[in-house]
Amino acid sequence: MKKKEKVLRKVKKNSPVRLLISVLAFFLGTLIIVVPLTLVAVGSAFTISIYISLGILLALDLCCGIFIANSDVQVDFKVSWLTVLLCLPYAGAFLYLLFAQKVTTQRLKRRRLSKINLQLRQSVDDTSKVLNQLKEEDKNAYSISRYIYRSALSGVYQNTYCEYFKLGELGFPKMVSELKKAKKFIFIEYFIIESGEFFDTIYEILKQKVKEGVEVRFIYDDFGSVAKIDKYFYKTVRADGIKCLVFNRVRPIVDIRQNMRDHRKILVIDGCVGFTGGCNLADEYINKVERFGQWKDNIIMFKGEAVNGLTNVFLSSWALNSRFENKDEDPKQFHYEYNKDLTEKFTPLAGYYQAFGEVPFDGENTCRDVYLAMISRSRKYCYLSTPYLIPDSELITALQNAAKSGVDVRIVTPGIPDKKMVYCATRSYYAKLLASGVKIYEYTPGFNHTKMMVCDDEIALTGTCNFDFRSFYLHFENCVFIADSPVIQNMRDDLEEMTRKGKRQLATDYLNKPFRTKLLWAFLRIIVPLL
Repeated sequence: MKKKEKVLRKVKKNSPVRLLISVLAFFLGTLIIVVPLTLVAVGSAFTISIYISLGILLALDLCCGIFIANSDVQVDFKVSWLTVLLCLPYAGAFLYLLFAQKVTTQRLKRRRLSKINLQLRQSVDDTSKVLNQLKEEDKNAYSISRYIYRSALSGVYQNTYCEYFKLGELGFPKMVSELKKAKKFIFIEYFIIESGEFFDTIYEILKQKVKEGVEVRFIYDDFGSVAKIDKYFYKTVRADGIKCLVFNRVRPIVDIRQNMRDHRKILVIDGCVGFTGGCNLADEYINKVERFGQWKDNIIMFKGEAVNGLTNVFLSSWALNSRFENKDEDPKQFHYEYNKDLTEKFTPLAGYYQAFGEVPFDGENTCRDVYLAMISRSRKYCYLSTPYLIPDSELITALQNAAKSGVDVRIVTPGIPDKKMVYCATRSYYAKLLASGVKIYEYTPGFNHTKMMVCDDEIALTGTCNFDFRSFYLHFENCVFIADSPVIQNMRDDLEEMTRKGKRQLATDYLNKPFRTKLLWAFLRIIVPLL
């Protein structure tokens, strides 16, 4: 324990240097590409070769613009990148090719996607009977669940116990107690890990379980943890007997793949118990360290068949990132039905539970589309909690239409920001929404990191997906869709408590802002899809 703490403290001191070098090198690489093109464009010595160069660059910009205008991406992305082409006519096309595409080549895209889809197809259970039962009971929930089943290759389950924790510090002890019971395997995948009570406690259990013969697989995102742990921390983990993969390692070069991050939070124990939610493995998420007041976040636990969904999402990540995976491994050996004798008996809750993953280059925007469907189908109320409110135009229209039709639409955002520019961008959407009757509350005790939507006491969504462009289109995410379950009332109560603690925003406060503020907001709304 002392040795590990020493390593992590040393790493924590040096790791910001690594982050700074990576960021500076990344921007330097961009400048090396953009500046020569700009110099060519504005050069005073207009020789024939420069005219030819300008013609080629303009032709590239024109082709790029036509491609963007006819692409299948969301319209806000199109507007943002067409604006870049307009403002930077000689370098915009190169910036688009560098930063807008989600993978470098179609061949790489197919190779990566085939690994994910193959794993999911091998893992997914045929839950058509459960779907048909849901269709008879709740057609609205059925249509959303069926969409998830088809787009994300994820089954919907009953025979599940579910428990909701409205704060990270409430779910942490449960995670610890369940980890100590592990007998066969532990799967763990997180965006951020950092030495402290939360992570160190869990890591010590993982090491002990390896000694007991339990298989432990661990994935963490390198960018999410770049300022938290050493870049070679995975070697320490492997030396402790844990199978460890680092997602998309940060490299100080211009590489568009750096845009895609593993934002998932998954813990699976023996295929019988699963945890997800907004909490990463760092002390601020359980309020042991204060950064922005009280850190408001959630953890949700499942026992039973629904854990299969989390297991499948983890295995798809493992297949994508691992070069030494066992190709003959049957993923269903990790499912609940094959390991249910390893867990204590539980009383299932009524309802339907469907855990699924989001992949940024599969042609589906599952999390975003589920949010949209839930808003559109709400009749009494629609409550949303998000740390970053940066919706596309379709989501804005859906929220406005719901409020105008008499639905009680409430949105909870942070009262204390963690990123000031993103906070400013979030506020830039307030005026339009408030004027339509949407109620917005800023959580005044601190930073609200909870990602959750509840509608009509019938359907709910929670997990890792923020209500913004980056989560919808660039990150690997995971969420859980819940229908007709008693736990939805707990989630609703949590959201209502957040509104009581929050400060309600008034339309007049944002409609009457100074012109310079409105101009800044207009600029931010153009560039937020690029962030």
